[in-house]
Amino acid sequence: MKEKVMEALCKINPKVIEHMEEDLIETGFIDSFEIVNLVVELEEMFGIDIDPEEIIPDNFQTVNAIINLMEKLLRKE
Repeated sequence: MKEKVMEALCKINPKVIEHMEEDLIETGFIDSFEIVNLVVELEEMFGIDIDPEEIIPDNFQTVNAIINLMEKLLRKE
């Protein structure tokens, strides 16, 4: 799971790999436009749909938050 999420993040911003433990939004490694691109990438990669109500900063602040979101969504499938 972590590898796939990191792969998607690196497509959006390769510098993320060096800052996995940081708040990705606060530090500027991803912004709202990049979150939209990341959502599209994750949907394609995992074969899921991410509901708009799931696209909130809390779910994309850290790598672990994104992994938790993906695990939660995949359990629903």
